[in-house]
Amino acid sequence: MKKKKFKSIFISDLHLGTSHCKAGLLLDLLKKIKFENLFLIGDIVDLWALNSHWYWDKNHSKVIEKILKYSRKRNVKYIIGNHDMVFRDLLHKNYFQFGEIEICDFLIYNSVKEKQFLLIHGDQFDGFLRNLGWLYHLGDKTYDFVVYLNSLLNKIRKFFGKEYWSLAGFLKSKVKTALSNITKFETILIDYSKQHSVDGVICGHTHTPGMKMIDSCIYMNDGDWVDSCTFIAESKDGDFYLMDYNLKEISSLKL
Repeated sequence: MKKKKFKSIFISDLHLGTSHCKAGLLLDLLKKIKFENLFLIGDIVDLWALNSHWYWDKNHSKVIEKILKYSRKRNVKYIIGNHDMVFRDLLHKNYFQFGEIEICDFLIYNSVKEKQFLLIHGDQFDGFLRNLGWLYHLGDKTYDFVVYLNSLLNKIRKFFGKEYWSLAGFLKSKVKTALSNITKFETILIDYSKQHSVDGVICGHTHTPGMKMIDSCIYMNDGDWVDSCTFIAESKDGDFYLMDYNLKEISSLKL
């Protein structure tokens, strides 16, 4: 099978270490693509989950092995998220790498078409949610339950030959409060990007894939691998695509 070639790949929110992680779908994707740069934009390993309940299967190990293998010959960067925040604590004490992989809080990426993008997970800007205390954690638990239901539903769909479908994504599209919070998140990130004088931002965190222009700035969210199973890819020509695990194009941005 001929592999599809890209300049750069951007993925986040794998949540390795949880039963919800679709590591198998990611491994299938990696067999179909070639790239020069891999940017891991936070919550790759879910240290929160592993600290409270240990879960790790062979596909999780295979993903780590793949990433380490890529880092020997390709440019791999790891941007810290909230579920792997322990790395951030270490980073603030001292610069460090994991093998050939540089660990950082954020990066400025220069695209093929000489556009600059801020690469950041985005958890730094949801403080207004964390301040809700128990209500924030209730929402987190509710999301976990929805993802669990989504897994059961898609096992049934697969049995009947149906494609993967995101229940959480459908619910988000119907709930006004969720949409309002996501819009606030996008606006805050765009404002922060303007402070860095860049052309746009590529982030994760909300598990809501998207690609749009906001106040003349480019906003891209690569989604996640517990629900949407999406990523962002930059072509050799410098165009950006939001795609799913099966290389189906969801949206594109030709700069």
